[in-house]
This record gives sequence, structure tokens and C-alpha cells, in this order.
Amino acid sequence: MSELATGMLVQHASLGVGKIVAVEPTAVHVFFPDSEKRFAAKLQLSMARTLLRSDGVERNAWLEGLSSFALDPVTRRYALAANWVTHEQAIADFRATYPRGFLDPAYIGNGSGKRERASRWRAASAAWTEGLGEGRAEKLLEAGDVRELIRRALVVEKHVVLVPGTFEAGALTEAFGDEDLAEAFFDALLGVLSVPSPARARFDRLFAATLALDTPPALAWPLATLFPFLAEPARQVFLWPRSACGGAERLGCDLRFDPAPNWRTYAALRSFAAKLLEELQPSGARDFVDVEAFLHATATTPARDRGEESKATRRPRAAKAAAAGNRKG
Repeated sequence: MSELATGMLVQHASLGVGKIVAVEPTAVHVFFPDSEKRFAAKLQLSMARTLLRSDGVERNAWLEGLSSFALDPVTRRYALAANWVTHEQAIADFRATYPRGFLDPAYIGNGSGKRERASRWRAASAAWTEGLGEGRAEKLLEAGDVRELIRRALVVEKHVVLVPGTFEAGALTEAFGDEDLAEAFFDALLGVLSVPSPARARFDRLFAATLALDTPPALAWPLATLFPFLAEPARQVFLWPRSACGGAERLGCDLRFDPAPNWRTYAALRSFAAKLLEELQPSGARDFVDVEAFLHATATTPARDRGEESKATRRPRAAKAAAAGNRKG
């Protein structure tokens, strides 16, 4: 077989398909989802070479995406977060609240109530389109009318502040207090929105312009990702640290978070969100608004005892999980 390496998928003679999370001089740590435990198995390297094979192991996007393993200094074992859940368990928890998934009337909502997170995001997105979309923001920037750009952005904010656990009223007013810095921000923002698939350089420029604004450090990520997300919810993701990082960690993904907006973290979230959206589509998810709502629900849903959980909600056996795209809704 190929030389054992971190990140490699392998097949164990009895434990099924697993992912190597670390290789030491005398041992290899492998996470096997069939065990339904958050700990990786520690195998002696000499024995692992005979028990593991990598040839012919099918790709598994979910297993490959697991990256949030931490080393326990006492047991010397690698493990996922203590509140880790499989994607199927998280979807089951979500459906406990919304039986029809993302098509549930309580999820879709009509603009009132705590359960209508997605509807509030969509209202904010519609406000962006009406006030600043379809070339309106570009024309205002070209004319140098920064005050009108800010005014229209604050109209959008009125919808955003209704999304539970996000911005407080007045946050954008403070952020855009300096018109010169606000102009640089909108120029960088529109640079991101001007092309279908913006490259890293455009985001780096937006991140730098965001950090230059007079805003608390805790709002740097939300402000940097808010308007791209509202303008193009099918393409761009929103990073509110508690929801995005908390939800991703529970699902086993390390976003490599840094408080200052950066490409590495943003790219990690985009990649993870795209894979997650594929898994959520059978439940009615259609864009990254639904992914954001799902991550928020996953991050804020208390861990529950899995002992009495139906086998139907558990991750399929490794052979089945390895089949491309075979996920339960």
C-alpha cells in the first residue's frame, strides 16, 4: 500500500473505512466513523501496515472534510469536539424543530417570530437588491455619492438586525462614520461582486478595507462577509463566528479561524458550506442562507443523549457512507 500519511482514507480489515488524522514514529491515529465515537483509534505502526489498505478506497467528502481533531495531552489520543454530532444527527435535530426541513412553514415563516431566521435573511437580501443591486451601488460609487451608499446600506441594516444573535442597531452607522474609509470599503465590496467567481486578491482587498473601518474587532468578520452574502446568497457565505465556527466544529470541521478576516478561513468555510449544502438539498435547502440557518441551529442546539437515538439517524456504515453522494435527509 501507499505510505501512510495524514488525511489519507484507508480500509481496515474489521473497522471499515477511516481517515488518518496523525502519523507518529511508532503509531498511526485513524478515525473510524463506524465506531460512532469521537476518538480516533491509535494503532501500532507495524500492525497498521498489515491491517490497513488505501488502494481502492472510494472518496468520501464527509470523511475527508473532518479536520477538527485535537490531541488530548493526557491520553495522547486525537478526538473531535465533545459535543460532536454526525451530519445525520444534526439533520435529525433540525427536523425535530422543522419536520419538513427547509420547506417547513415554521422555517419559511412570514416575517415574525424567533424561528424565522432564513426569512429575515431573505428580506435583507431583497432590500440589498432593491436599494443597491442591479448596478445601483456602482452608479452611486462612480458619482462619488458615498452618503447615499451609506444611507441605503443602513436601510438593509434594518432587516439584518432582526436576525437573532447578529448585528445590533447602529453597528453599521458606527462602521461607516468615516466617509473616506466607507468609500474604500464599498469600492472593495463592489470589486468582489463585479465578477462571478472573485479570486483571493479581491477578498483580501475587502478584508483589508473592513479592518480599516471604525468597528469592534468582533464585528470584522460579520461586516466583511455580510453584503457579499446578501447580494449573492447562492455564491457567498456569511461568517458570524459563533454560528459558523460553532456549527462547523460540532460537525467536525476546523475552519482555521482567526479573528481578523483572512482568505484561509473564508475559503475553508466556503468549501465546507458547499459540501454541507449538497447534504441538505434533499431536505429542501437551496442556498447559503439555508446553510447559515442550519449551522446556527447546530451550534445552538444543546447536545442530547444519543443512547436512545434511532439507528435511522446515525451515520450509515462505512461501506455505504463511502458511496458518493449517498446521504440521508
